[in-house]
Amino acid sequence: MVTRRDFLLGAAATSFLAFPKFAAAADGAALAPVPPLDPSKIRPSDFSDADLDMPFALSHFAQLANSIVVDGPERGFIDISVWRGTSQLHPYNARIMESILTLAWFYTAPQKWNQYRANPALRARLELAMEYWCNLQSPDGKFSEYGPQQWNLAATAFAVKFISEALRLLKSGPPIAEPIHQRTIDGCRKALRATLYDPDLMSHGRSYSNQYTNIFAGGAAFLDLYPDAELSARLAERASILGTELQSPAGYMYEKDGPDLGYTLNTHHENLQMAYHYWRGTHLGDLLVEEEDRFSKWLMYNLLPEPGQDFFVANRSIETRQRHAVFAPIDTPLADCCAIMRAYATPPEQRAAQIRAAREKLEKEWPQVDPLDVGEFDALGPYRFLQRAHYNWHPADEQMADARKQVRPLAEQSFIEQLKDTRKPIVFTYVRRPGYYAAFASAPAPVVEQQRLGLTFIWTPGYGVLLQSQTGGRETAWGTARSESGGDSLPVEAGGMAAEYSDGNATVRYPLADGGQKGVVFAEDRIRVSVEQAGDIVERVPVFDPRCVSSNAQIAVTPQANSPVPGKSFSVVELRATGKLEYEIRPVA
Repeated sequence: MVTRRDFLLGAAATSFLAFPKFAAAADGAALAPVPPLDPSKIRPSDFSDADLDMPFALSHFAQLANSIVVDGPERGFIDISVWRGTSQLHPYNARIMESILTLAWFYTAPQKWNQYRANPALRARLELAMEYWCNLQSPDGKFSEYGPQQWNLAATAFAVKFISEALRLLKSGPPIAEPIHQRTIDGCRKALRATLYDPDLMSHGRSYSNQYTNIFAGGAAFLDLYPDAELSARLAERASILGTELQSPAGYMYEKDGPDLGYTLNTHHENLQMAYHYWRGTHLGDLLVEEEDRFSKWLMYNLLPEPGQDFFVANRSIETRQRHAVFAPIDTPLADCCAIMRAYATPPEQRAAQIRAAREKLEKEWPQVDPLDVGEFDALGPYRFLQRAHYNWHPADEQMADARKQVRPLAEQSFIEQLKDTRKPIVFTYVRRPGYYAAFASAPAPVVEQQRLGLTFIWTPGYGVLLQSQTGGRETAWGTARSESGGDSLPVEAGGMAAEYSDGNATVRYPLADGGQKGVVFAEDRIRVSVEQAGDIVERVPVFDPRCVSSNAQIAVTPQANSPVPGKSFSVVELRATGKLEYEIRPVA
């Protein structure tokens, strides 16, 4: 295991001694601490509606800037855990240095409340951080994240995105030392080239699309600043894989070769928004819209509104990386062309209410702000500064209402839709009946260990989510317990199943791993489940209203201490029988 001391000593003997210390960064006066904010010079009314999130960052910024090490082998390292969490705060981790964008934003921002524009002490620390970042880079342009010289796609492609935006700010902002400015430009170009050409990075990106689509965001930004015909042609060539190598025929973006709404709706959508700012109205912009349109048709089957709430509930147990039961509204400028995405946007009235609440809080509490949670993953991360100058678009109420008419589970009363992937043999079946909507997933084996297959989701228009199988769950995942474990193991369906579909895909049957058969029938007003197996049978059904489960079998209801969906209680209904078990799931009022 490489220790922090080993890394620093090795770095000091190589990269850090290979380049001169720039005069501006070495000047003693310039290395005076970045001063704390003087709030007496700022009124709450100085902040525009678009900047109401900035008082927090502004108030804590000096602590971040002054965390930059100014001497020794760590010279230039941002040694504070406000981005990526304490466990990732290592001097070899280039992801920590993405906060260079935070430094550049405050160094250049022209807002009258920004007391740090062109600040000499900030300039010195920014230059040190950029020098450190450059020294982390491999000769062929890559960066590491998980260990010294363990070059990977994420560290390299994310670097292009965040550093390109920092370079955009610096190009027309206050100056920094020209040598380190040029080195950073050259380093960003090398990282862009590596991501576009390195076969290992490209191969990895096929399975982790959110990591690779960083290059469309950062590449578009960098080449807008520093045109390069060869790299532009290569970037356009790589963009053509958006809808093929990076996206399943089912519509989801590949994350560990399967669907993961967390990464797609967050990081990937950030990438799309940034790329769309530069490519909108071009053939490359059309590629982004086409990809988003295909994704939206996947999304509408797997994310539905919870009545009376301002969030959406997810068909979650098919997710391959993160774990999210609910999602906030999804705002993306690609909704200007992709109509279905408008159905998921923040309603105009809610956006206006959020602005009013933020301004009232600021006027009431200024100069007090929320504390900085040092050690948290995103206590003061660079994403806050990434999209501030990029194109944005929000739908009107009428456009949102029209979009909901295209969301099939909301607009239709009866259909069965089946979507399949070709990279992995997994099948997703979606059933709409007048009283309910249900999702079922089957595969010979799960794509990843945390997936739970079978009956994964039931939703009704009036009640909202009724059944939600939990990602990685044991008792909280739907299915039949393995018989040899006495009903105390993962459900059989966690290991996969060879499902056969009939009756227009309204009936599913599959053998159980321990012997026997299981069947699921999506009837007009209920779902019927039957299990036939020698010996004792234990079946678990994770629901938000136990009244929906009906059976002559022995039933026990176990309320869960924590509910995955705010505002609803969550229980596991356990059914027991011998030889044969039958039960129904019926909509509740």
